[in-house]
Amino acid sequence: MFSVNALPASFGDCLWIEYGPDDAPNVILIDAGPSAPAMLKERLQQLAARGGTLELVVVTHVDADHIGGMLTLLENDFYGVPVRDVWFNGFRHLPGVETFGEKQGERLTGLLLDKRVAWNVDLNNAACMIADDNYPVIDLPGGASITLLSPDAGQLARLKRNWIRVCGEADLYADVPAVSTHYDEDGREAFGAAVPDVTRLAGETFVEDVAEANGSSIAFLIEYDNKRALCGADAFPSRLLSSLAQLYGAGPHRFALVKLPHHGSEKNVSKELVEGLDCRCYLFSTNGARYKHPSQSAVARVIQHAKRPKLIFNYRTEFNEMWDSQPLQTMYEYSVQYGDDGGVTIDLS
Repeated sequence: MFSVNALPASFGDCLWIEYGPDDAPNVILIDAGPSAPAMLKERLQQLAARGGTLELVVVTHVDADHIGGMLTLLENDFYGVPVRDVWFNGFRHLPGVETFGEKQGERLTGLLLDKRVAWNVDLNNAACMIADDNYPVIDLPGGASITLLSPDAGQLARLKRNWIRVCGEADLYADVPAVSTHYDEDGREAFGAAVPDVTRLAGETFVEDVAEANGSSIAFLIEYDNKRALCGADAFPSRLLSSLAQLYGAGPHRFALVKLPHHGSEKNVSKELVEGLDCRCYLFSTNGARYKHPSQSAVARVIQHAKRPKLIFNYRTEFNEMWDSQPLQTMYEYSVQYGDDGGVTIDLS
């Protein structure tokens, strides 16, 4: 089996990936939302009961909607599940010039050290990053492999220069007030909205994300049994495309599933990204509660520039239900799938 389950994690990400034998699959966990979903606790307890292991836990970057729930999991020792390795770029992994003195209370690093959890072991305890023409490939137990696509050294250096501010805004420092690091989207209201004009929306000017935390995202492709999925975290589309081109030459690049960057933000889903992918299934992971993701222009770019895409949402919300229009689906040759209380599971076998 090979499946990706986007658990219901509010406006954040929480991906539960299984591969291997049906009765005892290997498990990877990517992020845990702003607070760990109740279903995630249940799954971990079930995994512990059968003597299973988390082969890999990835904390993609220091934004509250990705890292908040992971703090809870660490505090509770992953509810009894052993963890083979955790990937997370802490301050000690960031290159660049020191811009401040003694490190303040970094909660995730403290928990990793206090709990003696394996940390970046697959990367020889160095940063999870690409460098020059080096794109690390990690072979996991059970036959899966991961190829890193993001971040690069420059993106981590930018984060380092702003580490205290960014981590404070993500509420990693107890003595720093939490404020949003996210830009506002285009402000379109979904309630009572007219049928979207796909062509106009897809043609809107694209301006790429510049947020330090998003640029530092650990993004990668995972491969098992000749199927590949792209896990985009909140990465910049230009970085993903550049990495894929360096690795595989000119696109489009074939994937069984693409988890789109930054919950379908208009600044992280470009025409060039969609055209650079050969994929039928595009996953949007968010309930839109805080930032109204996914952006209509981002969804329209997928519809307009992919070939008969299937749009997969782990929630049905007022911010995405307008795409469940049969006339639109017929006109633009796409389909939709919505999750339920368990999120949404995509079988890649």
